[in-house]
Amino acid sequence: SNYPNPFNPITTINYSVKNAGNVKIDIYNIAGQHIYTLVDEYHSPGNLYQATWNSSTQSKAVISSGVYFYRMISGDFRKEVKMTIVK
Repeated sequence: SNYPNPFNPITTINYSVKNAGNVKIDIYNIAGQHIYTLVDEYHSPGNLYQATWNSSTQSKAVISSGVYFYRMISGDFRKEVKMTIVK
């Protein structure tokens, strides 16, 4: 999961993978529109990884207060987590 949550403007996601392979973490707004690809790279199991999203500088759109989601996909694993930005 990410911390802090709620956040302004930066949040960090800690994660690990069970199997080696490509990991993708995308950020979406409440309407399901893609905002930013945070991670898209190969990872090995047994390591703790960290990704930081700065909502002020890392996005395709203006980021306002509200609910956002990050979706992590790695092989057959899929996880979606709700995040809240408070400005």
